[in-house]
Amino acid sequence: MKNLFQILPSDFFKPLTSKYRQVYADCILLIFNTFKPEISYGVNREIVVKALTEYFEVDDMEMTFDDEGTFIKDAREKANAVIASLKLCGWIEYEQERNHQLNVVLYEYAVPIIESMNKVIQEEEAEYQGLISQIHASLQNRDLYAKPYELIIKGVKENTDRLISELKKLNASIKRHMDKQTADMSAAEIIDHFFAYHKNIGSKAYLRMKTSENISYFRSSIIEKIEEMMENATVMERAVIGFMEVEQEEDKEKAFDNLVSELLDVKSMFYRLDEIIEDIDIKHMRYMKNAVMRARFKLATGNNMEGKLAKILDLLAEEINNGGEKAEVVSDELISLCSIYTQGYISPESLRAIPVSRKNVVVDNLSEVQLMSDEQRLLYKEALKQKNRQRFSRKNINEYVSTLLEGRERMSVEEIAVESKRDLIRIIYISIYAGNRANNYELKRTDKRINKMGYEFPLFEIIKR
Repeated sequence: MKNLFQILPSDFFKPLTSKYRQVYADCILLIFNTFKPEISYGVNREIVVKALTEYFEVDDMEMTFDDEGTFIKDAREKANAVIASLKLCGWIEYEQERNHQLNVVLYEYAVPIIESMNKVIQEEEAEYQGLISQIHASLQNRDLYAKPYELIIKGVKENTDRLISELKKLNASIKRHMDKQTADMSAAEIIDHFFAYHKNIGSKAYLRMKTSENISYFRSSIIEKIEEMMENATVMERAVIGFMEVEQEEDKEKAFDNLVSELLDVKSMFYRLDEIIEDIDIKHMRYMKNAVMRARFKLATGNNMEGKLAKILDLLAEEINNGGEKAEVVSDELISLCSIYTQGYISPESLRAIPVSRKNVVVDNLSEVQLMSDEQRLLYKEALKQKNRQRFSRKNINEYVSTLLEGRERMSVEEIAVESKRDLIRIIYISIYAGNRANNYELKRTDKRINKMGYEFPLFEIIKR
């Protein structure tokens, strides 16, 4: 097996680890984009210099490229220095044509790395249904079985690997959004983060995976075709011949073993999809629950005496830590309000054994007197029913939306009256439950934003199903 740096030059990543790594990354992508209209990864050097010069003219920062630390301010000189540096590190090379024109040419090993950089920046979403459709279509097409390895098996294996990779990326992206939820976030930040997550993950990749691009639609058919292929001696014979030709394997038995291993891997991956999707479901629900609980806590904090005292102490602590004008008088003002004293307790690390008190208490006999009358019991049941009607359950939210849409086909969230923080929380739950198929409404989201009670969130329309 080849080592990465048997292919890449030893200084290949040097530009991306230097103090100008952002500049180099921008220049590499800019050079790559100049090749798009060309028939190859080569273009006239003057075109590249011009593109980089325009880039450096926007930012007139001084840069040093030589060991002597000489500063360069001229945009064209910076462009030439970047090209020379990338050539030295093995990203590009020069190629001279017959008319003596000098071209800048990308090395072939640099192309997939630059394409990966583009994908990371653009955060492209995977089309799960497209991948599975390709796998299913190639296995169903009888005309392709003349060359089963070249036309079917190789593509099926590559698309399956990519499908698993994209699902793992989705899983990791949900975890990354969960990690961004910190205790220091305000209610507005939590709500804004929630809507950003719902726009980029919840209503796109996750929702498509569970509905229109559900992987289970074709899975049984794909597994069945793979098993049929492995049981067909003629197809396997052709596949072995194709494997030996494409992969340059001379040993027929080894080729057969590798081929069977690839087919079994594909089959196993499709069986394991449920485990990956289940883990994604758990993380998604955990994120949604955490976001709602944090938002509700932040919105509720400050309404009671404990919350107000906590807010006062937080502001005083901030003044002391920042050395504000109130820092010198804080201690005098607090003397009359509270007393600060040390607390002694036995920690788990203490050498002293923690005493366990055992005291036998005489249990009182249960009173035979009826603790609650029938009238009180009915009032208590009615109070419980009223409490359940006030819960933000899916059923209650669905009924609330039905009331809003009575006699109408659609309405904007702007039309919902927001008179309290409870009304604002209800709007969040309307957005959360919109993806449930049992509901009688759906949402049409937009890129516009609105402000309600000082909290900003995306504008959407509620549409009757």
